[in-house]
Amino acid sequence: MPYATTQAFVLGGQPLKEQDQLVHLLTADRGILKAMAPGSKKVRNRFGSLFELFTEGEFVYYWQEDKEFITISKGEILESYFNIVSQPENIFYFYLMAEVLLKFVPYNHKDKRIYKLVHAILRSRAAGTAIEMILLYFLTWILRLEGMMFNPFICHNCYREKPERVWLRTDFRGILCARCRSNESLMLTADELLYIHWTKDNPPKDLSLWKDKIDRAKMIRIFKRKIEYHGEFALNSSVYLPEFK
Repeated sequence: MPYATTQAFVLGGQPLKEQDQLVHLLTADRGILKAMAPGSKKVRNRFGSLFELFTEGEFVYYWQEDKEFITISKGEILESYFNIVSQPENIFYFYLMAEVLLKFVPYNHKDKRIYKLVHAILRSRAAGTAIEMILLYFLTWILRLEGMMFNPFICHNCYREKPERVWLRTDFRGILCARCRSNESLMLTADELLYIHWTKDNPPKDLSLWKDKIDRAKMIRIFKRKIEYHGEFALNSSVYLPEFK
């Protein structure tokens, strides 16, 4: 059986047999993988706290051609974000981000930018960036990386550039100017459109610039619904966030 080593973030796990669990890993080189961790449910096991949500580790694994998942033989923690992720004000935001990755990003989808994105948001939260701003930045970039973020400066219908007032199409595929709008009700401000464009070239550590310029809760709800619409699923973790109550 072939062996390999990879660096990865843990996106969660579920019981598999009595003493094992199935773990989801966001790897740096192979995208998201399903991995069996033998014996990891034992009280005393060789993995310790390696499988806490968004822990970054180095994993040695092997696989068989007829199996849909790899098997982890050993691993070690490279960086633990447990003290950040587990805080009551953060935990459900990170649950939602993990759920988005698992439901929206295809398995084995190799895009190193997703790994870098997770690194950036974790470090930004550690530096004190507001968690809701981090979630919005994350949703914006996930849509962009999956090719589903609309152009914030062009009407989807008539291709008019930089219209003064815009509304979001009901299918979330683009914006409409005042001439093309029919019954659309979701309006985006000029600053909110600028924010979408700004995220292309700026890191999350600078998000404080937008703190009082955009309606964060509204944009989080819009992008969450856009992901659900395109992915044809529900993001169940969102019910625990204040933006959806």
